[in-house]
Amino acid sequence: MLIVIFIFNFGVWKYKIIKKRNRILYLIVFLLFGLIVPYFSVDFEIKKAVKDQPFVDGFTLLYVYFRFPIWWFIGIIEVLILTKLIYKTKS
Repeated sequence: MLIVIFIFNFGVWKYKIIKKRNRILYLIVFLLFGLIVPYFSVDFEIKKAVKDQPFVDGFTLLYVYFRFPIWWFIGIIEVLILTKLIYKTKS
């Protein structure tokens, strides 16, 4: 997933896809990194953790819930990078 983000940022920078600040872009980034990616990441990790386990306690899955703040942090970094790229393409 991080490779896709890098390729997207490179495409924005190299081909100047985004010419100005766009609220729809920020909404897409928020939905992607705030809800969609963390949900699927947690779902995938829980399925992987409970597979072939006779007993799973809450402490075993505690690290899974920290995926949301990690993806939120990556989303904030993405918005900052896109904002910098947009201002750089304006000048």
